[in-house]
Amino acid sequence: MRYLVRLDNNQAYAPKDVRLLEAKIRELLGSADKIGNLRVSTTAIELDLFAAPSDLGRTKSLLEGKISKVVTLRSLESRTSTRAEDEALREGIDLFNQERFWEAHEVLEEIWHPATGVDRDTIQGLILTAAALVHYQKYEKSVCVSILGRAKEKLGALDQFKGLDIRSLRVSIEQILKDNMPMLLRIQWVKTKTHAPPS
Repeated sequence: MRYLVRLDNNQAYAPKDVRLLEAKIRELLGSADKIGNLRVSTTAIELDLFAAPSDLGRTKSLLEGKISKVVTLRSLESRTSTRAEDEALREGIDLFNQERFWEAHEVLEEIWHPATGVDRDTIQGLILTAAALVHYQKYEKSVCVSILGRAKEKLGALDQFKGLDIRSLRVSIEQILKDNMPMLLRIQWVKTKTHAPPS
């Protein structure tokens, strides 16, 4: 079975440390086939783990004994969602802003599939932005920048989308493309102005 494992990044590892961590974890677990897609965020080390359910206890003990505390360990086997569109969008953006880009991508795909027109393109732009930052976390800078170029095109010219500040996101992506230097992004919600009732 395939699992998502997130370890506490208490040693301040950075994306540039991906290869070192992959080698260390593969040696620890005793097989090159047990892990895949290792990513490093500021708070976590994420990886795909391929293991039998009966091996999870031993694997978790090894990881916690030599690497760091396991924060998340969940199955990645197919699951169906019953979330409403606005709930999935909010969860996807919350995951994105926690640097959990792979999970954000997964959640946003739930609402992308049934969407149409501008909504579909905009959601795809958000998904591509998350996918690009997955590559940033894997220390694949040129892939990140390339995917952000596609994301910018899909985001179009909207200023906002379902309460999201798309304009600010697009401006940040344009700066990354101009500088050819990936960096972490956040997606902001549009601040609404409240007016005092007339006296």
